[in-house]
Amino acid sequence: MKVIFLKDVKGVGRKGEIKEVNDGYARNALLPKKFAEIATNANIEVVKKNNEMKKEAHEAHVMKLKQLAKSLEGTKLHFILKAGAKGELFGSVSEKDIEKELKKFKASDATVILASPIKTIGVHAVTLDFGENIHTGIEIEVNEEK
Repeated sequence: MKVIFLKDVKGVGRKGEIKEVNDGYARNALLPKKFAEIATNANIEVVKKNNEMKKEAHEAHVMKLKQLAKSLEGTKLHFILKAGAKGELFGSVSEKDIEKELKKFKASDATVILASPIKTIGVHAVTLDFGENIHTGIEIEVNEEK
């Protein structure tokens, strides 16, 4: 029996998929629990249109992320913190601090990748991850408060 999955069913099908399953499994488990519905020609067309619209929306979202990553590439963010005589900061610049500054650039989709918080004065390279295998690099300049 051909069914359209209304919910994800582990090991069987994902929401929106059209699959052939055993008649007994469909009648006794999937249909009564509303995990799936019988696939008719009309239902199949609706599902195909929905899947196509989701794909187009996803592609538009990826393009938006790529443009944002390109616009931020090479951006330099400035932080001023108290520091000791050897240039060590009394505090640090963490991922959250950088993400807070990135919100000014409307880049809240970016995740900052830092091995450890920045604890020294100077210019530091930082990678931003936007998901969908989109990355870009920015610079963080930390200066001593005078």
